[in-house]
Amino acid sequence: MKLDKAQWCWLLYDPGNAAYALLVRAVFAPLFFMYCARGVCSESQATASWGLLCSGAGIFAGVCSLYFGALADARSRRKSALLTATVLGAAAAASLALVSDYRAVMIVYFISLAAYMAGNSFYDSLLISVARPSEYSLLSTFAYGFGYLGGLLPFLGILAAGFALGDKIITARVAFVLAAVWWMLFAIPLAAGVREVPPAEKASLRWYDGFSGLWKTLKEVFANSNTRLFLIAYFLYIDGVSTILMMAAPISVEIGMSEQLLMLTILGLQVIGFPATIAFGKLASRFGARRMVYAALVIYVMTASLIGVLTLCRSAEAKLVCFLTAAFLIALAQGGIQSLSRSLFGLLVPEEKAAEFFSVYNIFGKFTTILGPVLIYLVSMIWQRSEYGIVLLIIPFTVGGFMLSKVKFPDGEKV
Repeated sequence: MKLDKAQWCWLLYDPGNAAYALLVRAVFAPLFFMYCARGVCSESQATASWGLLCSGAGIFAGVCSLYFGALADARSRRKSALLTATVLGAAAAASLALVSDYRAVMIVYFISLAAYMAGNSFYDSLLISVARPSEYSLLSTFAYGFGYLGGLLPFLGILAAGFALGDKIITARVAFVLAAVWWMLFAIPLAAGVREVPPAEKASLRWYDGFSGLWKTLKEVFANSNTRLFLIAYFLYIDGVSTILMMAAPISVEIGMSEQLLMLTILGLQVIGFPATIAFGKLASRFGARRMVYAALVIYVMTASLIGVLTLCRSAEAKLVCFLTAAFLIALAQGGIQSLSRSLFGLLVPEEKAAEFFSVYNIFGKFTTILGPVLIYLVSMIWQRSEYGIVLLIIPFTVGGFMLSKVKFPDGEKV
């Protein structure tokens, strides 16, 4: 597939977006918050507060993206909505470098994370503006693959800065600013090179019309049996994917893995993730995107099983080998299952309602991690082993894959 200018401009947003996701969301914002809250509240209280903050930001972003999605679709202003969210999110991310009080960190990060999550809905919706249905899978995986590179390069820079500065807090502040600048820079091609087709009739909208559009979108999405089936299937398996990622750091601590080795493991995930995601896209073009999602689910079943085997290991070395093998499997499948799920859903979306439909899609995917944490909590209460809860994720992986097999996609599309 030879990409045109608009497709390259759309794709290049992902490296900037991914840098925020890795540097701010995944690594330095949680560590920075824990440091700022030290001495003010216990670690368990700080962890619980952080979890509630992230959930609250997700719910707020979901509602906002649904509301503004209705307005953006009516006026073909998805790009404008995305760029507004990007500027707001990047400005808030950079502002984290200026605060120290843990309450201020929570407020600023809430704004940044909500803007990031809401912006993803508009970014995803632009996929159908720059590509034909037959190109969705390959272009989506290309974007995710380049996202791995986009996260890798600034992460390498921050690792070098961390060694040079020798101060974790200053390193975190530098990471916030770098992620914000990187995110903004990679939004420029999209701003300049992506064009939306204007609506045939310019709608006359009032500010409160977004609320009626929100409710109408939800009814329309769930009235269609295929989008309803897909979203339930997607929720089941992507919830498990997110849960495994969420539990990776705590498990690494439990097995005695050093912080330096954890950082190197994250680095390795980025390196492996790029070619693996591109390979998933190539294979999807040949065998179909749905079959490749099945392949990714098999890999995640193997990963969950391996975490269970980890509990049986006696030596620290054996546990480390199991953990690193599981991390390798995640790197192989993570980008593929996310990007191909996006392209499959794109086949079910009417172009004139793309932002609204993808808002619902992102609520089911990026804003919620519910089933996995509940399983892990219940299992921990019974057996005092959180790893057994991860093994039980095999159930939603399997059920999600089965439900995906029942979705009917448009005739003529290779899925």
